[in-house]
Amino acid sequence: MIPIKGYATFDPLKHCWIGSSFKTEWFHDLPIYKNDKIMDPLKRIAEETEEDYQTLDKILTDAGVQTYRSFLDIDKVGSLKNVFKPPVTPRDHFAVIGEKIYFAIGMPDIRGYDAMLSKINKRSMNIDTMLDVPSLNTACIVRVGKDIWWDIALNIDMSIVEKYKEKWEREGFRVHTSNRGYHSDSVFCVVKPGCIVSLFDVQDYNTNFPGWDVLHLPDQSWSKVSPFLKMKGKVGGQWWLKGEEHNDQLIEFVNTWLKDWVGYVEETVFDVNMLSIDQNTIICNNYNKDVFAHFKRHKVEPIIFNFRHRYFWDGGVHCIVQDLYREGTQEDYFG
Repeated sequence: MIPIKGYATFDPLKHCWIGSSFKTEWFHDLPIYKNDKIMDPLKRIAEETEEDYQTLDKILTDAGVQTYRSFLDIDKVGSLKNVFKPPVTPRDHFAVIGEKIYFAIGMPDIRGYDAMLSKINKRSMNIDTMLDVPSLNTACIVRVGKDIWWDIALNIDMSIVEKYKEKWEREGFRVHTSNRGYHSDSVFCVVKPGCIVSLFDVQDYNTNFPGWDVLHLPDQSWSKVSPFLKMKGKVGGQWWLKGEEHNDQLIEFVNTWLKDWVGYVEETVFDVNMLSIDQNTIICNNYNKDVFAHFKRHKVEPIIFNFRHRYFWDGGVHCIVQDLYREGTQEDYFG
């Protein structure tokens, strides 16, 4: 059985899930399968996403991490009217807090993870029977030993928040909540004790992380991908596929049938979406001069991993990996 433990986002990573893409065979029986304007880009997304997962898998296994993959049974996909998102971003649906993995059994996007869940001891699971519990994941939850920072979805039932807050506080955690309504891993990253990269002041860092070195980045990512602006109005800022800015057939198909596959990429800055292997090694989506200088000051070695279709999936390297077991304990970094 897969072991479960996680107290800090920078503790040594030993076991993790990596996402998986869709198979183009899903569309075999549809008229679009013979439409190259639609199928060629979809095939490219599928093939290159899987290639990138395999590249990431090798980076992690070479670092001594045991990796697991979850693949969706093509027979369970359903009709196009009901096709659900493949298990691309496991981080968005699960949370490992202490020695438990949390998820809501009614969330539709966990259907692609059934095979993986069967490999986890049920005593390590905390399954919420609610139909949907937004924000119960480590995209929104940042773990720093004894302290948990949890950003709450704007539409969440606050009684659910109080239930988990009280549970975790009984287990010795200090739980800090906010209601900004975004994924925390898209706006700041706790790299190691004393070192943070942040898009803007999402925290009162002087109070919450006293004495820590915080690098503030300007929101500059979209100035580097100007072709997105040609597509923005057609897709509502939700997704972008390089080279397909004028492919109206593809745009209409994705907007009509695959809208649950994409997110809202316009609000995401991938320079802060990073995955720590340990306190001295971190995987990044791309090179950033200021970030890498910050790493050098703190003796952190970056590894660049180019997830080519992050602008389609609205997911960076942190999103497409769910850490299942990290060494470490409920250490108090602020005591």
